[in-house]
Amino acid sequence: MSISYHHQLELLKDILGNQQSEHYGSHDEFHQLQSLVNSLMQNGAISAELKELLLSVEQYAYQHDKEGQHSTVSSADLNSWIQQVDSINRTE
Repeated sequence: MSISYHHQLELLKDILGNQQSEHYGSHDEFHQLQSLVNSLMQNGAISAELKELLLSVEQYAYQHDKEGQHSTVSSADLNSWIQQVDSINRTE
């Protein structure tokens, strides 16, 4: 059973929020972020703004997981992405 577009955005926001509050991201969280981004990108109707945001999140997740930087998350970027996802989810 797949989850809806809006639920995927909420899950994305929740994972980013957890990483922001804990100043830490696990390998599993980074992998889940990448999977969510890939799933959301399959939706041909996403806005250019969301696509740009998703590409940034995917790059962030890939780099942090690849380099093992699980404890060095950027709070400013996470906060910005959380706000953007929340805004997009309310308007779409």
